[in-house]
Amino acid sequence: MIKQILQGAFIGVALVLPGLSAGTVILILGFYRRFLEDISSFNYKPYLPLALGVAAGGLSGVYTIGFLLEHFSIVIMSFLLGMLLASVPMVINSRSSRSLSAGPVLLGLCGFLVTWFYICEPAQTFTVLPPGGYLHFFIGGTLASSTMLLPGVSGSAVLIILNLYDNVIFAFRNWEWFKLAFFGGGFALGLLVLARLLSALYRRYQAGISFLLAGMIVGSTRALLPEQFSIAFFIFAALGAGVVLYFTRHQIGLLGSK
Repeated sequence: MIKQILQGAFIGVALVLPGLSAGTVILILGFYRRFLEDISSFNYKPYLPLALGVAAGGLSGVYTIGFLLEHFSIVIMSFLLGMLLASVPMVINSRSSRSLSAGPVLLGLCGFLVTWFYICEPAQTFTVLPPGGYLHFFIGGTLASSTMLLPGVSGSAVLIILNLYDNVIFAFRNWEWFKLAFFGGGFALGLLVLARLLSALYRRYQAGISFLLAGMIVGSTRALLPEQFSIAFFIFAALGAGVVLYFTRHQIGLLGSK
């Protein structure tokens, strides 16, 4: 139970931090495919301790992430970049990659291009809804949760694109219960819908989906690149990659296993 709470805390921090996908974190932790199957079949009970950790990690991140990014930006961003790159081999299923064809590779390239040039483009924000309204919170929660399951796509980055990130952080800090309820309802809806869709796609197009998500992870590193590279950046990136490689050294073809 303690292990699940700590894993959940890691996922909760990823939910708050733009540039890091909760889906990537779940991949690193080793239960991505099983999580999709359980959520899509309404098997929530095994994940109650995990949900407790997610709540704790998310709330702590709301109050501390700004301070950490302001004072330790290079350390955090480089460490996360190393983690993302080291997680790519896990995403590509080893059994599927043995008979490699052009289709999966093209999907991987498409995932990279879309994430690098559009999703991680910080200047693009939009919303056609009254900013900060209940409907805005509900739709924001739906899109953030449905995208957070995609490795390489940050739910927080989606909120930034929707011009809602600051509103959500403010609502959590000030306990605006009605807005949080609408956001939570949308979050649950998006999580359920995408989990069922991804589970179905994995069963039928395992190799293609694996390469697509791997491309999205690589593309998402754009959000973590510094304006100027330094020795410290490469050192902490190597440390981040080392942590992932150490904890996943026995996990092969993670997406293809349940």
